Amino acid sequence: MTAPTTGTEYDVQSKIDSLAEKIENEVPEELRDRAWGLVLDALYWVPQEIDQLVEGRQTPDDEETGGTSAKY
Repeated sequence: MTAPTTGTEYDVQSKIDSLAEKIENEVPEELRDRAWGLVLDALYWVPQEIDQLVEGRQTPDDEETGGTSAKY
């Protein structure tokens, strides 16, 4: 896995707002569902990539216990 681009929640919201505006203003109405489908397709693997990112950050103790180390 390559290092991801860094960003903030604000960056993501701005990008989504920009895509929504582009779809609203530039995509013919009959194609808008397909345009939003492209956005959904692009987001499909994001949860799995986030899981891989988190798993890659586990400490050695977490890996030995299957990631279930107790924290009190």
